[in-house]
Amino acid sequence: MRFVFNALSLLLLAASPALGQTGQPAQLRVTVVDQTGASIPAAHVVVTNGAGFTAQGEVDQRGQVTLAALPVGTVRLRVESAGFSPYDATVTLRRGNNNQTVTLGIAGLQEEVVVNETANADSRGNSLTTTLEEDEIAQLSDDPDELREQLEAMTGGAGAVFQVNGFTGGRLPNRDEIRQIRFRTNSFAADNHDAGRVMVEIITRPGLTEWSGNANIGLRSDVLNARNAFAHARTPEQFRRFTAGLRGPLVQNRTSLRFNVDGNRSFDSTTIVALRPDGRVADQVRRPFEQTNVTAGLEHGFNMNQTLRFEYRRSEDARHNLSVGNFNLMDRAFERSSDEHQVRTSLQSIMSRSALNELRVQWNYEETASASMSNAPAVIVIDAFSSGGAGVSSEGSTRTLEVTDNLDFNVGRHAMRAGMLLEAGAFRNLDARNAAGTFTFSSLEAFLGGAPNTFTQRLGQLQTAFSQYQLGVYWQDDFRLNRSLSLSVGVREELQTHVGDAMNLMPRVGFTFNRPRSRTTIRGGYGIFHDWYEANLHDQTLRVTGELGAQRDLLVLNPGYPDPTGEVTATVLGSGRVQADLDLDMPYVHQASIGLERAVTQALMLQASYMRIRGYNQLRSRDVNAPDEFGVRPEPGIGTVTQIESTGRSASDRINVNAVYRLAERRTFINVNYTWSSVRNHADNALSLPADSRNPDAEWGPAAQDVRHRFNANVNIGLPLGVRANVGGTAQSAAPYNITTGHDDNRDGVSNDRPVGVSRNSARGAARFDMNVRFSRGFGFGGVRESQRGPGGGGPVVIAGGPGGGGQGGGFGGPGAGDANERFRLEFYVQGFNILNRTNFVNFSGNLQSPFFGTPTSAAQARRVEVGMQFRF
Repeated sequence: MRFVFNALSLLLLAASPALGQTGQPAQLRVTVVDQTGASIPAAHVVVTNGAGFTAQGEVDQRGQVTLAALPVGTVRLRVESAGFSPYDATVTLRRGNNNQTVTLGIAGLQEEVVVNETANADSRGNSLTTTLEEDEIAQLSDDPDELREQLEAMTGGAGAVFQVNGFTGGRLPNRDEIRQIRFRTNSFAADNHDAGRVMVEIITRPGLTEWSGNANIGLRSDVLNARNAFAHARTPEQFRRFTAGLRGPLVQNRTSLRFNVDGNRSFDSTTIVALRPDGRVADQVRRPFEQTNVTAGLEHGFNMNQTLRFEYRRSEDARHNLSVGNFNLMDRAFERSSDEHQVRTSLQSIMSRSALNELRVQWNYEETASASMSNAPAVIVIDAFSSGGAGVSSEGSTRTLEVTDNLDFNVGRHAMRAGMLLEAGAFRNLDARNAAGTFTFSSLEAFLGGAPNTFTQRLGQLQTAFSQYQLGVYWQDDFRLNRSLSLSVGVREELQTHVGDAMNLMPRVGFTFNRPRSRTTIRGGYGIFHDWYEANLHDQTLRVTGELGAQRDLLVLNPGYPDPTGEVTATVLGSGRVQADLDLDMPYVHQASIGLERAVTQALMLQASYMRIRGYNQLRSRDVNAPDEFGVRPEPGIGTVTQIESTGRSASDRINVNAVYRLAERRTFINVNYTWSSVRNHADNALSLPADSRNPDAEWGPAAQDVRHRFNANVNIGLPLGVRANVGGTAQSAAPYNITTGHDDNRDGVSNDRPVGVSRNSARGAARFDMNVRFSRGFGFGGVRESQRGPGGGGPVVIAGGPGGGGQGGGFGGPGAGDANERFRLEFYVQGFNILNRTNFVNFSGNLQSPFFGTPTSAAQARRVEVGMQFRF
């Protein structure tokens, strides 16, 4: 931790001399978007000052324009576009590069929303928002899966909900397709379903004026990698990733096409650390995976008031040797494959001078299949070794349809939104898990003595088929009471099938307070958020009914081995089932937060916030047929009856501090985030059973994600010779884990009993620290791109799209500094993961009977190095 802070301090000191640079004029890049975050490609931007100076330009298809050779000091910025209210603001320009994002409200209301170069305020729900522009995005990973991990780390452990052009879920686009990324925290907007999590909004690039493309490859091999701490040799790995994309206009300024293909042909390895009767096992197993994604998109402007976007994506994914690792031996492996089709379309329409409508439709179809390597019964010796089959055999399909419609309109000084979200799903599943059965032993000694705790088996085979519908409707009103205070009030209603709870009104309120000329803004809010009853839970209640013709769970206490019914003392309990409580309600939380942000300087923005969440009606399960203290079950002869109930609670408190330091003229970006959090609940999984089903409230304790401290830092700077560097570091305190006796002391058939006086998740593992670095150097050739040429003659130079086409340039004043405007660009990079090769332990044994009790049994990846190249035009 001290190393990270020292490194950041040195970087800040190195960057600070740029504040005093003189001798160069100002340059302003303006990005114009509407209230949904989509670019406005037909806006006119004018910059003036009191001395008669004027510069103006039209934004490009990305909603961007750069005005160069501007005077340093205070200027007046005006942005106009047909159908939108004009924007006027006073802006202070520094020497070098300046960035300004302007959100235009629909005609009829002047939205006073200013987005500066480090953070911006969302106009709905009074959320704190931090924005990554193209310069910062360019230094993130170009692998969509690794990009997701990087963005999740920036949320400070709060959890992330990703939206791409307004659509939730699905795979992230490739980095080269992204124009902007926004992190919205503490949003109380009525159109927001998710509580407590950070909304990560990704806006992609249009391509209405010129053709562009990219081709990327990334390679990683164990030759450059370090050895895992639990391996005796270097960890085998092969990583081969490829990406190719093409985008551009079919009809100039009206219709554009986008095509992208990416794939991965790789394998990584996992370590096995186990103890068998014949000795310790220390091995590594390769896990191959293949992935291919193809995306095609079309964007068409019918006229100045209507824009249609259409996208189709096809994904194939196959993974092998899953489940192997830690205590699981090789014969526990299974494979999984999936094939997905996704269609997204949206229509944005300016209905009148004071109304804007956006309709989004998303359709998904996915087929999945899983199969075990072995069909043998599973043998689980808790925290010693696990062998036999994985007990996985399934195939199914899922069809989902999501329809969202938002109408933004103005009534006097009030900016309102009314909308709805409809989700429909059709599910088909054939699941034959645990068909061969599972023997569970408390210890290696019990295994050698042939004395399992339990034998469980799921009997029968059934294909379920059902549908599920979810509906949310909402209304929101944002208005300004005076020059210092603005309010947002709204309400949301949600209901769904399979839950009888129909009235779920959720009031929302938020405020923003900012005195004129003050650099400090206070934001806060309160709201109620409901959550859905997931389809997989309903599937279990249809599947495992305990009746003939369906599936039922067999439980044998004191079984024999290898014949579970061979012992005289064996107690056979059949017809176990899964059921939902008749009084099941939708879970909900109360969320309240208060936040403060302050622009310390033009380059430094600080944010601090506190969030309190209290959850009620949280889903959890208990065995309603658990035996009493005399061993008598309410339904004699019947095994486990898992009942899903909405009786749980949760409590979360989170303090977050964030600092963003951005020097546009030096193309330097530093983001530092610290989070203190406490998360407690009754259950981490809706289907997990408590240690004592007759006293489920005793499960109250730290949640699995209860990590007290999290720290994340990201530094993006330029180095000599046109090299760019991106350094990212994450650190967190220890996560909790559970202490168990290893026995089934209460005879309920579940070996999760804890010692007397020991609460759930009471132990802690080890702290973690990780640092990743990326160095890149680009070379441009082929002449200046047409879109980057100035208008000629004297006066200010207008550069459409901003310098470097979004910051893909090489460096600061050295070789390659101006290469980004060249027609072709070739970039080479090298990046290292866990570059300090720190051993980060991730699993600890909590079984008192295990020889590994209280010690780690696996570690995260050791140092890995990747090299690659990117070609753009």
